[in-house]
Amino acid sequence: MGDGEQQKGQIAEARRFAVKYGLNNLFDVIDRNHLQIGRFTNSVMPHMIRADYVAAQCYVLHVEDGHDFDSIFCALGRIYRQDVEDPINPTVLFAQTVMGKGVSFMENQPRFHGAVLKEEEAGRALQESGLHNPIPDFKEPRATLRFFADGFNQPTALPEIQIGTPKTYPVGFVTDNHSAYGAVLEDLALLNNTRDIPKILGFSCGLEGSVKMDKFRKVAENAFSESGIQEHHTATLAGALSREAFVPFFSTFAVFGVCETYNQHRLNDINETQVKLVCTHLGLDVGEDGQTHECLDYLGLLRNLYGFFIFMPADPNQTDRIIRYIAAAHGNFFVGMGRSKIQVILDESGKPAYAGDYVFRPGQADWLRRGTHGAILSYGTLLHEALRAGEELAREHDLTFSVLNMASIKPLDAAAVLEAAETGLLITVEDHHADTGLGALVANVLADAGLPCRLVRLGVKRYGSSGKPADLYRAEGIDSAGIVQKGVESREKGWTRA
Repeated sequence: MGDGEQQKGQIAEARRFAVKYGLNNLFDVIDRNHLQIGRFTNSVMPHMIRADYVAAQCYVLHVEDGHDFDSIFCALGRIYRQDVEDPINPTVLFAQTVMGKGVSFMENQPRFHGAVLKEEEAGRALQESGLHNPIPDFKEPRATLRFFADGFNQPTALPEIQIGTPKTYPVGFVTDNHSAYGAVLEDLALLNNTRDIPKILGFSCGLEGSVKMDKFRKVAENAFSESGIQEHHTATLAGALSREAFVPFFSTFAVFGVCETYNQHRLNDINETQVKLVCTHLGLDVGEDGQTHECLDYLGLLRNLYGFFIFMPADPNQTDRIIRYIAAAHGNFFVGMGRSKIQVILDESGKPAYAGDYVFRPGQADWLRRGTHGAILSYGTLLHEALRAGEELAREHDLTFSVLNMASIKPLDAAAVLEAAETGLLITVEDHHADTGLGALVANVLADAGLPCRLVRLGVKRYGSSGKPADLYRAEGIDSAGIVQKGVESREKGWTRA
């Protein structure tokens, strides 16, 4: 590593994690040249780097002349033989160097950290360093070196995963989706982590009880890592391990697992990892935790990642089946859920809609109700409000609305959206930023198809207060009463075709 990047918080997170878990087969070599792309490191950000590593309980070696290969070789030999005073923790080798060593006009000049040399400078540098004499003709065509060899980013083979038998939560059963998630994780651990080397891994950041990973930890202690409040490192670590034929589940609150770690997931996406990111307490459903903990842009952010699948289960039964699905599926997955306890979703006959022979299929919306005056499209916790609104519209206002569960956000069921649009009115309802979630996706589908249809997008238009989710939903007009109001307005304004 370079010395300038030691300013980055994620490196501090990583070294603390390495010390906690006694990774004595890990060693770092730090090029200490006191320069970074802007200027000297101490003027950019004064930093006692060696002291930081000593304080973190790493064993630190120092080579005074980092250009002396014999000194470096001897130091690496000591590390390899574990001939050090503290063989339990990671070892760090500091090599004191001079940037641009051997080229007179480049030595200790920050501007050459990332600058391309002019032809005359390049020739002089090659000559002074003894790498090329005479000076080459830079105008001659040269072959381009390909960095990415064939197969460099081929998907890693997943271990064979037993997903087990889905649980069924009966009519009237009330629980939160993350409790159902925790039960599935426990089941997956019992089925797959029966040997010394586990297949399913669990990662949390100081919230294992809140995100219901505690049961997983109890039955698979050797497969669980508690990272503390170090989400950046954990997201990267989960991605790296997924490239080593493990199935990592990373769970925390959505504001930490999505908003705070977006760049780490972007890099995971680039590296074609296979992380199972399951985040709880999203949207206004975080309730009393208030504005700082409201993740209202999870779909808007994750939609930008080309390789991520996005699923939003509506009840414990669908949660159970979605988690089992992603455990054995290739790719990066985000599964989001709120905080509130909710009832089981029922079909029109009054039976659990996501029990029995129901199988979750990505890219498929579920038609829970059929109507002619319009269609309500929703997902997650607010699907319950959508169903209540549909019942009230039919009972009190003689308006029948289809209700669709859009649990698969990416891929989206565009065909179902277009079919629903034949009613002439679509109402999207979500615990999300009103302009960047499901409503925006539906608008894109309608625009791409050139289909005229009235679209009402109900969502969150400002940061909420601290309070009960039901009160926060009411304030934003995304509860059943708000949906009914829009449905009634549709008849008064002549928006429906029925």
